[in-house]
Amino acid sequence: MVKSIRVKSLDFVFSINRLLGGHEFKKEIKKIGVAPSEEIEALIEELSSKVSMRVSEDLKLLFKKYYLDSLIYNLAVKHPELPPRELIALIEDIGADQFYEAYITEFVRPAESTEASIKERIESLIENNTTQIVMSYSQLKKFKHEAPEIFKLCVNTLKSYVETYELIEERVIKIYNREIVWLEADMVDENRFRNSYLMIQLEGETDAIKEITVCMTVLGEYVLMYSIHKSHQSLNMIVGFGMKKVISEKEKTIEQEVFKSLGDPTKLLMIQMASKEPVCAKDYADRLKLSKATISHHISILLGLRLLSLSLQEGKKMYYITNIEMIKRLFDNFINDLEQ
Repeated sequence: MVKSIRVKSLDFVFSINRLLGGHEFKKEIKKIGVAPSEEIEALIEELSSKVSMRVSEDLKLLFKKYYLDSLIYNLAVKHPELPPRELIALIEDIGADQFYEAYITEFVRPAESTEASIKERIESLIENNTTQIVMSYSQLKKFKHEAPEIFKLCVNTLKSYVETYELIEERVIKIYNREIVWLEADMVDENRFRNSYLMIQLEGETDAIKEITVCMTVLGEYVLMYSIHKSHQSLNMIVGFGMKKVISEKEKTIEQEVFKSLGDPTKLLMIQMASKEPVCAKDYADRLKLSKATISHHISILLGLRLLSLSLQEGKKMYYITNIEMIKRLFDNFINDLEQ
């Protein structure tokens, strides 16, 4: 089953991210060849002009020093339909005494509750993300003592900010109602949707996923993320309304680009090698007798097409594995198109 739901809490969180990180956002989306829409830029500029200096500075402290946006975002993903004030109430219910533990369990999520496991998990999160999304372990140890006061600041700041956010919320809802139409039209044919560009970006098997909930966000304009339930039977897809343009362009060319890569002897060998076992860049260079620069170029293309995926092996070392399920879905989609 495929369904869509209105994501009120996520738009609230994304509004803060856009407010604080507008320059970084523009740099990131430039990489996929798009620019922020004038309509959304106008809403963010209005927020910027109306939010108080104190609230703005406190948000920067909470999101840029303590990385609490990661915790708040995770809670919003788990409860996407909550209105912003109810999301804040959910955070307030955590309580000052449990705020540190909530950060660990809701976001860091170590394998065990030991200090060694927490440290290992934090190092992994920092290593595997291009931008820092979590406190360092030394920061976290300080935060453990500061958490009760930071909790009070967090709740009070969000309560102040939501009053400003509500000035644009009706216009956000209006954009959502206008843009959800195209996405729901794509969801009518479930089999085709499961093999669409949106779904082939997801790594791993999707056959076991019985329920897909599409959460379209307005202020997370070019977001495409997935949250899989522990049972692996349900999935939340978080997709920005601006992805419509990206999807349209990608679906015109992705099959051509994939077949072009499969037709390249070097890239095909790399795909075949990584389908048998995880392979690092040095392994590729040694076995194929190519320079690291050439291997890096090929890897970049294969990662971009999702033909390869990153995998951590032997601690922090980066290895690559073939995204076999993605290739299967792409070919299924291609065959379905031929048969129509």
